Amino acid sequence: MYAGGEFENWKYLEELKSTMVGYQRDVYEGAISHQLENEESHALTTLMRLRDSSLHPRLSDGGRLDIPKNAKSARALYGESGKLVSLLETLDRVRSKQEKCIIFAVNKRLQSFLSVTLGQIYNLGPLSVINGDAKAVAKRKSVPTRKSMISDFEVKEGFNLIVMSPVAAGVGLTVVGANHVVHLERYWNPAKEAQATDRVYRIGQEKEVHIYIPLLHHPEFESFDVNLHRLLTQKTLLKDAVVTPEDVIPQPAGVGGVVSGDLIDKRITAAELDKLSWQQFEALCVELLAKITDSESAWLTNNGADHGADGVLLNNSGNILLQAKFTQRQYDGYKGIQEIHSAKPIYESAMRSSFGRLIFVTNSPLLAKRTHEIAATCGIEVLGRTQLLTYLEEYDITLKDILSRLGKDRLRV
Repeated sequence: MYAGGEFENWKYLEELKSTMVGYQRDVYEGAISHQLENEESHALTTLMRLRDSSLHPRLSDGGRLDIPKNAKSARALYGESGKLVSLLETLDRVRSKQEKCIIFAVNKRLQSFLSVTLGQIYNLGPLSVINGDAKAVAKRKSVPTRKSMISDFEVKEGFNLIVMSPVAAGVGLTVVGANHVVHLERYWNPAKEAQATDRVYRIGQEKEVHIYIPLLHHPEFESFDVNLHRLLTQKTLLKDAVVTPEDVIPQPAGVGGVVSGDLIDKRITAAELDKLSWQQFEALCVELLAKITDSESAWLTNNGADHGADGVLLNNSGNILLQAKFTQRQYDGYKGIQEIHSAKPIYESAMRSSFGRLIFVTNSPLLAKRTHEIAATCGIEVLGRTQLLTYLEEYDITLKDILSRLGKDRLRV
């Protein structure tokens, strides 16, 4: 058993140890800073941010990793996460032996990303993913089942990969074709994780089994990954032991540790804009427009049923409804215009106030021409990428501001 750190009963493997830098460190430290400065901040929210940003900073706050066009672009995305760089180095080791490996991950967005991108990088095609959505039995032969996916994985000669959820893999599966296991994302119950690992130890396993735990470290204090690994290791011997958020959250910065303010207070620029999650982008738009318009009150709207508006701003010069669309691709914008236009009567009725300005904001590098035409017809202002970046140079918006906004109460109508 190998881990990216010095732990009892674990062998240290250098390639499993990585250190967070750049934007990954910014997002990670921002989560800690927000928790330390806001007593009412929910520990579970911070826990999710630490876990997701440790996997990849773009996964934080519900973000996703867009599927790249080719292996080169995929490697560039992996390069933004120290942990994913460790994963590739580990898989290179497995490939050199022409053996097979299971990669365990809980996050479905990450599972899908790994399936496509690892297939691109290693020329394997999309990898099979066994999670809660995978069928045990299928009525049609064309629909893959858990058993058929494992069979296809094992029958291929030499190097191959498969992605699994540690929860879905806990019962009734045997995968002796693989003798390498990477626990990329840990599960809170060490007994469940052990059950997942046991899939490769079944009768029929003829090769030596290797277990890998990539760990992302912080350069100054104990990280979420390191703390969680130690807690899971300590509780492995306890029946039905589960690591809770309270176990992990209280000491993320170490005893008496202080998070550097330089990275957290660094303003958002073009370099960071496209790395935000869609929720972080909405928060940025509300913060930015609140400063631009000197609004007295500003809210993000309810997650889910927002009735077409992502933000509401109130000020003496005219109340504002905001619709924000986050995308790194060409965007038509018609749906966004429709949503903010239809939101106006709903919010005016619910809040008994008029909204004189409707604003549509996007970071899309290319907005369709008809978007501007339709927006003008409907009396909607369009704030495109160029103007957005100009405002970000003029107004100081930090990652701390964004996380603080996400932690505030939302407006429900």
